[in-house]
Amino acid sequence: MAKKELIRIYNLEKHYGLKVIFNTANCSIHEGEIYGVLGRNGAGKSTLFRMVLGLEEPDDGDITLDKTTRIGYIAQEDEFDLAQTGLEYLLSTTKAQDWEIIKQALEFDMPKEKLELPINDISGGYRMRLKLIKMLMAKPNLILLDEPTNYLDLSTILLLENWLLSFKGTVLLITHDREFLRRVMTSTIEVDQGQITLYPGNIDAYFEYKQMLQNQIVRTNANIEKKQAQLQEFINRFGAKATKAAQAKSKQKHIERLEQEKKAIYTPNSKVRMHLPLIAKSSGMSLDVSNITIGYGKTKIAEGQNLYVERGQKVAVLGDNGQGKSTLLKTLAGEIQALSGEFKFGNGLRVGYFAQSVEFDTQDQETVYDYLRKVADINISDDDVKKTLGSFLFSKAEHDKSLTVLSGGEKARLRLAAVFLEGYDVLILDEPTNHLDMETVEIMGSSLSEWGGTLIFVSHDRSFVNNLATMIWQVKDGNINKYNGNYEEYVWSLKQYTDITQTQNTEQIQQTTTQYTTKDDKTRKRELYQARKELSKIDKKIANLKEDVRLGMPEASEKLVKEEALWVKVMDLIDHLDN
Repeated sequence: MAKKELIRIYNLEKHYGLKVIFNTANCSIHEGEIYGVLGRNGAGKSTLFRMVLGLEEPDDGDITLDKTTRIGYIAQEDEFDLAQTGLEYLLSTTKAQDWEIIKQALEFDMPKEKLELPINDISGGYRMRLKLIKMLMAKPNLILLDEPTNYLDLSTILLLENWLLSFKGTVLLITHDREFLRRVMTSTIEVDQGQITLYPGNIDAYFEYKQMLQNQIVRTNANIEKKQAQLQEFINRFGAKATKAAQAKSKQKHIERLEQEKKAIYTPNSKVRMHLPLIAKSSGMSLDVSNITIGYGKTKIAEGQNLYVERGQKVAVLGDNGQGKSTLLKTLAGEIQALSGEFKFGNGLRVGYFAQSVEFDTQDQETVYDYLRKVADINISDDDVKKTLGSFLFSKAEHDKSLTVLSGGEKARLRLAAVFLEGYDVLILDEPTNHLDMETVEIMGSSLSEWGGTLIFVSHDRSFVNNLATMIWQVKDGNINKYNGNYEEYVWSLKQYTDITQTQNTEQIQQTTTQYTTKDDKTRKRELYQARKELSKIDKKIANLKEDVRLGMPEASEKLVKEEALWVKVMDLIDHLDN
C-alpha cells in the first residue's frame, strides 16, 4: 500500500538577489519516513524548512501540505519565564493535562520531581527537553529538526533517537552528525544546485549511490573526450586543406556539441585539507591543572580538580548541558578567573580559543579576506589563506564581504578559520562544528587529527569526537574526571544507562496512564462522539463550498479556507482523544 503524501513541492523557485536557491525543484514527502536532509551550507536546507513552516514564501511554485499535517518544530530562542516550574510552563503552553505531560516527560527521563523545579534551577539540557516535550504534546505527525545536535546534549540526543525510532509520523532532519543520521534516517533528501532529490535508503546507501553516479559520469566524460580527441586529430591533419575545410568545420562544431554533453564531476570536500601551521610533534607537558575550582562569583561548578595533558593530545570534554564544560574551557583560555587553585601550560606554548559566541570589532570596513590575512601566521601564504576561506565555506565572491554584514554563522566560521591560522600550539574549541556542514566537519576532524598541537574541545557531534579524541574528560556532578576508555565505550555506557532508565520509566508511564485514563474514559468517549459528529457537518459544508467556488459564488473561497482550517482543528482534537 502506497504511503500517504504529506508534502508536495512543485516547480519551487527561490532566489536571494542573484543567488538561486531553488530552480523549478520538485519533490514528494510521505508519511512514516525519517528523511535526512543533506546539502552543503547555503544550499537551501533551512530555507526549505522556513517555507514549509510558512515563515517564508516561494518566489514561484508551490509547497502543498496535506490538510491533516500537524507540524512540530523547536524554536531555538529561549521563551521561558524562569520563575515558572517546568510543569507550569508546559501546562501554560500546551492543551495537555498534567498526567499527559508527566507521561511524555518520563520518555525523556524527566521525572515529576524535575518538572516541579523552577526552570531557573535546571540545566540547559533539561530546558531543551522541556521544548521537546512541548512540541510533542501538540501531537505532530510531521517533525522538522534543524541541527538538533547544536543545542541538545548527548544524553538528550540518545533519548531523542530512541523516541524517533518508535515515532509513526514523518521527520525532516538537518544535521551534520553522521552517526545520528545513520541511526534514525530511512530516506535521504539532497538539496543541491537548486534541486531537491529523493534517494531511498539511509546515509550510507546515499553516499554509495552518489559514488556510483560519479563513476558513471567519469566514464561518460572519458568516452566523450576520446571522441573529441579523434575529431580533433582529423581537424589537425586535414583542416588546412581546402577540400576538407567544410568537414573540419563540421567536426569542430561536433566537438563543441560534445562538450555540452559533459557533466560536472562532484568534488567532495573530504579530498581537501584545512591549512594549519605546522606544529612538530613532541613529548612533555602541555597542561597541568592543580587543585582548581571553577565557577562564577560564589557559584562553584567544580572544586579541587587535578588534570594533566601531554603535548599532542586531543582532549574531548563531555557531559550534559549545564554541567560546566564551557566554564572549564573559558577558565583554561583565561576568559574568566579560576576561583582557586592554578593551572599552567608548557613553556612557550601559545594558546588559541574559539567561543560559541563571536563578535568582531567592526569600526573599520575590513573585509573577510583582509581580516584573515592580518591575523594569519606570517608563514601562511596568501593562496593558503584563500584556500582556508574556501574550506570554511566562504566563496570567492565573499572574500571581499565586509565584517559588518556577516551573519552569526559566518562570524563563527571566520573566527574558527582565524584560530586555525594564527599559529597556536594549543587550541581550545567550544562547539566548533555548529555552523559547518557535514563534509567540512569531517575535513576539520581529519586535519586536526594530523596536526601536532594539543587540542581541548567540546562537541556533541559523535563522528567528530570519535575520529579525533585521544583522551576524554567527563564533567559531571561537580567533578572533572578522566574517562578510562575510548569514546565508543563512553557512548555505549551512556546508552546503557539511558536504556535502563527508560525501561524503569516505562513502568511509571503505564501506572500514570492507567491511573488517569480510567476515570477520564467516559468523558473522552463522549467528547470523541461530539467531535466526529462536528467533523461530519464540516465535511458537508466543505463539499458545498467547493461547488460554490466552482460556480464563482462571491466570498465562497474565503469561507472554504475558514472551514478547512476548522476541519484541521477538529481533526487534531479527534486524534488527541483517540490517543
